[in-house]
Amino acid sequence: RIYILFWVGPFEVEPEIRIDPNLCGNCVLTYDHRYLDKSDGVIIHLTDAFKDKISNPKRRKSHHMFAFYSTKSPYVISMFRGIRFEDMNYYFNNYNLQEDSSIYLPFVELNGHNGVFSGETEFSYGEIIIQNIIAKKQKTQHMALWISGNCAIPNKDAVIRKHLIAAMEIRLTVDKYGKCFNRTAPERSEYFTFAAKYNFYLAFENADHCQDYITDKLLWSNSYEAGLVPVVWGPIRADIKAIASKDSFVFYKDFQNIAVVKYLKYLDGNPLEYRKYFNWRLQQLTPAEYVMIEHGPQYQRDVGMCKMCRLLWKKRRYNNVTSVVHSIHALNEPYECVQMQFMSFLHV
Repeated sequence: RIYILFWVGPFEVEPEIRIDPNLCGNCVLTYDHRYLDKSDGVIIHLTDAFKDKISNPKRRKSHHMFAFYSTKSPYVISMFRGIRFEDMNYYFNNYNLQEDSSIYLPFVELNGHNGVFSGETEFSYGEIIIQNIIAKKQKTQHMALWISGNCAIPNKDAVIRKHLIAAMEIRLTVDKYGKCFNRTAPERSEYFTFAAKYNFYLAFENADHCQDYITDKLLWSNSYEAGLVPVVWGPIRADIKAIASKDSFVFYKDFQNIAVVKYLKYLDGNPLEYRKYFNWRLQQLTPAEYVMIEHGPQYQRDVGMCKMCRLLWKKRRYNNVTSVVHSIHALNEPYECVQMQFMSFLHV
C-alpha cells in the first residue's frame, strides 16, 4: 500500500477523491500529518508552499516525492509568492491543473458528488433531463448570471472582465453575486435550484490565455451542473474544446463586443436554437470522447490521484522520478497570461 499525503487540502477543504485499486494501484489519500513518514507522495498546495508551513526538511525521506499543486492562475501564484520559488528551488515535482503537467489534476476531479461528469452520471443525460432543464427557465428580469469575488486592481484581467461585462449590461440584464457585489448566492445543492432559471452563466475567468486555466466554479459547477449555457472569456478556444463539447458553450471572442449580446438575445428569443446547446446531453458521454468524464466508482481518466498513484508505484519499483519545477516560467505560459498580467512584479 502507498500513502499519498495532502499536506493541507486546497483552501482547507478536504475533498474525497476515489482511487480505484484495480485501475490505479493500491493507494490511500490522507490529510493526516501523522502519515508523513509512511507516505511516498506529499502534495503541497499553493497556499502552504512556504518553508515555515511545511514539514522540517530533515524529515524528508529518500522515497518522498513532493508535489506542488495550484488551482490558481500564474498571476495569483506570482502575487502570492513572487514570480519564482527561489527559496524552494528543485523542491517540487510538477503537479498542476495544466494538461501537460507531470500529473494533471483538473478542477472537475475535486468535485466529488454525482453529476454531469463524475460519479453516477447516467442521471444527468437523456431527452427527459434536457426537457426538465428547459422547463426551469423563466422569463425573469435577468437573462444571465455572474458570480465574482475578484474584481480589483492589481489583477488586470479581473478588471478587464468587469469592464467587458459592464459593456454587455448596456443591453443585457445580468444578475450579479459574490464579494464584488456584496451579495451571496446559495451554495452547493441549493445553488443548482437557484441558478436553474437563468439561461446563461458569464464564465469569465480572472486570467486571459493562461494554459488550461478553466475553473470548476466558472465552467463546471456554476454552468453545466446547474443547466446553464456558459459564455466563456479567458481561456483560448483550443483549451475549451479539449475538455468541453464544441456546441455546449458560447465563446465570447467569436464576436465583436456587443455582437455577443445580440446573439444571446437571439438565443433567448428562439427556444429551438437555445436548446441545441444541450444536445450534447442526449446521450451519456464516454471517457474516450470526453476527457472529463468519470463514470461510477471506476477511475477512468489517467489524471490526478490515479496517475500520481501509478507514478508512485513505478517510482517504488524502478526508482523513477518525475520532473521538478524551478519556477513558474517552467509552465511555459503565453505572454498575455504572465508578462502582461503583472509587468511590475517580474524579476528576471
